[in-house]
Amino acid sequence: MELIGRKGIDSVTMKEIAALSGGPIASVYQYFPNKSAIIVMLYERYVEEVRSFAVEQIEKIATAEDALDATESLFDLYYYKIRREPSTQDLLNAIQADKALGNPDITETRLQVEAFYKATEQFVSEALRENYSRALLVMFHMAGATLRLALSVPDGEARQIMTQFKSIIRTQTTYYFTGSFPATA
Repeated sequence: MELIGRKGIDSVTMKEIAALSGGPIASVYQYFPNKSAIIVMLYERYVEEVRSFAVEQIEKIATAEDALDATESLFDLYYYKIRREPSTQDLLNAIQADKALGNPDITETRLQVEAFYKATEQFVSEALRENYSRALLVMFHMAGATLRLALSVPDGEARQIMTQFKSIIRTQTTYYFTGSFPATA
């Protein structure tokens, strides 16, 4: 991740990875046949960390208001993690761009959506649950796109973008929880 952060994922070579690890290149190839294998391993570590804070937030949900707060907390945690570790964005871009990896990012998003859905479906009327599930997938996926946008603009604009996105999420989620949009929407 250090090399990715410094050089970008496309510029990092297996030889540099071996040099940074302090061992011969043959040792790197013994565990990782190619750079894609390293990317997958780094992505799996990232996923474990994200799952950990996602589970922590989801476990706090006892009421509909808790669920609304959790959507904002999850987005903030995700944003600040990437802001602190910009190489993670390079890693996510590489995962999404490498067709051979089968886009595990979408698979992970679906798992997070499922966990959030299970914790919140009780707040949604039976008639809206199927649409709610699809809306969650879109919202969780759009959080990644919004994050990329926020990270590519100056801080003040990033805060405005994040505030707007959280408002959209709160408005949409409130609709599913109450059957109507909030008056402030």
